Amino acid sequence: MSLRKVIVTGANGFIGSKLCEELTSQGIEVIAIIRNEEENITAIKDLPGLKIVYCDLSDFRNLADYVEDRDVDAFYHLAWVGSAGPLRGDDVVQVNNVRYTCDTVRACSDMSCKRFIFASSIMEYEISALMETMDSPGINTLYSSAKIAADYMARTIAASLDVEYMRTVISNIYGPGETSPRLVNTSIRKLLRKEHCAFSPGEQMYDFIYIDDAVKAFVAIGEKGKNNGTYYVGSLSPKPLKEFLIELRDAVDPTAEIGLGDIPFGGVSLGYDEFDIYAIKNDTGFVPSVSFTEGIKNTAAWIKEADNL
Repeated sequence: MSLRKVIVTGANGFIGSKLCEELTSQGIEVIAIIRNEEENITAIKDLPGLKIVYCDLSDFRNLADYVEDRDVDAFYHLAWVGSAGPLRGDDVVQVNNVRYTCDTVRACSDMSCKRFIFASSIMEYEISALMETMDSPGINTLYSSAKIAADYMARTIAASLDVEYMRTVISNIYGPGETSPRLVNTSIRKLLRKEHCAFSPGEQMYDFIYIDDAVKAFVAIGEKGKNNGTYYVGSLSPKPLKEFLIELRDAVDPTAEIGLGDIPFGGVSLGYDEFDIYAIKNDTGFVPSVSFTEGIKNTAAWIKEADNL
């Protein structure tokens, strides 16, 4: 289907704002759902063809009362409280996220929108693998568990309401505009400041995708994704983490020494055969175009300017 008008929740976040930018650049109208008027909307407020609607997640069940449009082609649900930081381990917050996701699917149906795209995470597979072991899960894995519950329940509710449901499995998205202390950001900042970077041995399989490619993947899924499809959003070429880290180092400061093996690895390794990484290419034709080295150089240049380094 050709997208003409879409709704995006979490529209002022890192991924959401870039998705809005990509959608509007293609002439697609966007209804951006923002929690309240105190939120920062600098990145999206001047985008052509974008309308901002304020609605807190706790009132998403009544979202149809806030949105006048009824000719919406796709509904992207990215909003999630506590996707990073200490709230990942807050069970009340994470259970509420599950409820809000279910509410959002029902609101999607209320607005006669027939296609719902849920932003999921590779961490769902990590927690599933961990639960098969005798290890005790850390409190922050409540976030991953909530994502699983939200996915299962949202897909079930969507089916009952005749709403097409697509799930995106996000690997590791990075790029200009991302401010969290995730691996890429932290490592680039340390390298730019000539600080030592300590890592695990990096033998586990890993993957990254540049933000510009990631949002193009979301658009492709909204247009051509299949009902109940699960779409991995990554580079299509996972490899051992240490290879990415060496490539990152070489792109930022080839003279730096990085501490591979300084930190023991205590997580769960995925083989990346847990999901079909090529489903997005097969169903939509999407293929990433930005190499990891190019993406890291772009991100490093942005961090250098933003942090005055």
